[in-house]
Amino acid sequence: MASVPRLDHGAPSPLPGADVLAEGALAQLGAMHARLEEAVAQAERQLPLSQRLRRGWRRARRNGARVHLYPAAFSRGYRSVRRHAVAKADLRTLAELVAEGRYAEATALGTALLPERGDDAEFLDTALEAFTRTGALTSQIAAVRAKRARADTATLARQEAKLVGKLHELEPAWLPDVPTPAAPPAAEPGRVLHLLKVSMPYRQSGYTMRSHYVIESQRAVGLEPVGVTALGFPEGEEAPRTEIVDGTTFHRLPAPKNVVTGLPDVYLEKYATAVAERMPEIRPSVIHAHSGHRGFETAVVALALGRAYDVPVVYEVRGFFESLWSGDTAWNERGETYARRIARETWCMNQADAVVTLSESMKADIVARGVPADKVAVVPNGVNTDQFHPRERSTALVERWGLQDSFVFGYVSNLDHRREGHELLVRAAARLRERGVPAVAMIIGDGRRRAELERIAADEGVEGSVIFTGKVPHTEVLDYYRLLDVFVVPRIDERAARLVTPLKPFEAMAAQVPVVVSDLPALQEITGDGERGWSFRTGDADSLADALAALHADPGGRDTLAGRGRDWVVAERQWVSNGRRYADLYERIRPAGA
Repeated sequence: MASVPRLDHGAPSPLPGADVLAEGALAQLGAMHARLEEAVAQAERQLPLSQRLRRGWRRARRNGARVHLYPAAFSRGYRSVRRHAVAKADLRTLAELVAEGRYAEATALGTALLPERGDDAEFLDTALEAFTRTGALTSQIAAVRAKRARADTATLARQEAKLVGKLHELEPAWLPDVPTPAAPPAAEPGRVLHLLKVSMPYRQSGYTMRSHYVIESQRAVGLEPVGVTALGFPEGEEAPRTEIVDGTTFHRLPAPKNVVTGLPDVYLEKYATAVAERMPEIRPSVIHAHSGHRGFETAVVALALGRAYDVPVVYEVRGFFESLWSGDTAWNERGETYARRIARETWCMNQADAVVTLSESMKADIVARGVPADKVAVVPNGVNTDQFHPRERSTALVERWGLQDSFVFGYVSNLDHRREGHELLVRAAARLRERGVPAVAMIIGDGRRRAELERIAADEGVEGSVIFTGKVPHTEVLDYYRLLDVFVVPRIDERAARLVTPLKPFEAMAAQVPVVVSDLPALQEITGDGERGWSFRTGDADSLADALAALHADPGGRDTLAGRGRDWVVAERQWVSNGRRYADLYERIRPAGA
């Protein structure tokens, strides 16, 4: 018997407006069971009359002296069918639904039958597969508990504990327990504690670059930002407890890997405790949480600390991570996990003293959830135009990559997420080559999907026309922007992509490279109505190829578009102006007399 205790945080809170069994799939159950009735009738007819009489008599006798119950009990026993006949039919139906990828129906059927099939190992395994695909957390927990009741093991106990921990951290009102100090340390005016999931120099990404520029812009207006990265970051790196990075103090919170990858709610408890231990040293006047790996976790820690130390909290929503819970895009915006994460994020936004986000489309989504509009400030992504500016192509890089006489289009991003749509660049290269355009797609960055994208290039027959540069140091990125005739943002139609404005197009515009984007709302905020960038039908390689072919044929038009983009970012999207936006926001939420 496993020694790991069961964890139980009580019944989960109801989901506001969410069908945890996946979009009305329970309606399918009636039809399924209707199909089973014939199987039941056939099984009944196969039983000999003598056996059916004996079954009815045994059932009636179990009622003892309650003679008045005999007729009904006898009738039920007489009509009853061997249980395994129906169980096999249920299992067969469930397995077929899973095999066909009909996970919503499989989740509904599995959840409905779980109370009566909880002793069937094969049923539990099949149902659990469906529950996991649809993010049905409460059903996953019930299935794992049923498996433990059959044969308890340490592995199952850990699995249950992790699922319960995940459900617990998604309870809207739950916060880690941070002891309230007897006398909170006096806040240092202008000092801002930034809670960040990762930071430079250990990680280079759009997230860390925005953090770098936010902090730089705040220092420029007289604020004193202090960075605190997530518990366990940097993973596997030897980092000092405190270090200075580009003039800013950063606190690191080391933790063993089993804590980082362990129970989610326990991790947040330890995270909050670790930051609380630094509070007497940091003494912030504002706690500014930036979206974490799952979005909400930095906000949860910030809110717990803010309440314990009586410090106002700003939650900067940099993306809608609730739609990234699954690698299956069909389930990104469906199911119980998604609904619970939406509710959790919204609660954190409402509890914060102010919310910051990156674009008007993101603000509109946040306000639509019920967060007051006057609580939400837009601080857009920007660019340092002193660092990113027009210049000639690097001859050395042109020769290194063999780009002479090529029409080069590409994208700068990590290769970890499907929402970036890198495969569209590969397919557009194939379409352009078919039209006789000497096109080369340059994918600048690295990540988990690289091998998959290389296979797609081989399948399309354009492996020689697609360049994967691998990771490029940020100090060299400008030279790579200047290799491009056109910068493309090929993001797919996914919730975060529809609403979140990326950083890289601003850098490309500042480098005076023409920009073409998927026709998603957040991206069209950047390009306007075509005056400073073009768009193409999202997910359509032919549409992208059409736009690129037109720009290839019109070098003068490319130059005009690039110039307009540069003028706009210089006027509207420089980081230096964002520092004052933050300072004004902090002033608005500063407690009276502070």
